[in-house]
Amino acid sequence: MSRIAIRDYADADRDAVLAIFDSNLPEYFGPGERVWLEDSLDELDGPGLLVEVDGRPAAFGGYEVWDYYSKALLYWGMAERTHHRSGLGKLLLFERLLRVARMDAPVTRYVTVDTSPLVSPFFQRCGFELTSAWPGGYRSGMEMHELRFDLARTTPAEVEAERNAALASAEAKLAARGT
Repeated sequence: MSRIAIRDYADADRDAVLAIFDSNLPEYFGPGERVWLEDSLDELDGPGLLVEVDGRPAAFGGYEVWDYYSKALLYWGMAERTHHRSGLGKLLLFERLLRVARMDAPVTRYVTVDTSPLVSPFFQRCGFELTSAWPGGYRSGMEMHELRFDLARTTPAEVEAERNAALASAEAKLAARGT
């Protein structure tokens, strides 16, 4: 049985998600973004996912599919600080990409994300291309990088294989850490 499980976010997960967020301050999020997350959790723009390790929340993120554009937007991807570099972020990313790639309607070509320069290289290593950089793009003053993943350059089966590889890698890393 897998130590890692991915499930839909539920309202009862709110405090756990806020704790994950708080563990990433101040490097990964700017001042005032916690209020934005709290507001987002009150009414998610699309499906939210929680990654659990041994039944405990360890990562959170979601996606929103735009009906009138051929794109989806990833939101709030984060792993609890003790799980950084464990592969949970990559697993969460490819799970979200897979869910969008498998959708019949609306057909979605691009998956976009905005993030900080600190996190942007992670997305680029996972196949995203940097489309723009906005100095002071976040109200907190942090620079914003916008990136996109072109689903037309892959297949759902290839994305699923990436997700499965990320799951196996995360399980191996957690086992090696003894966590």
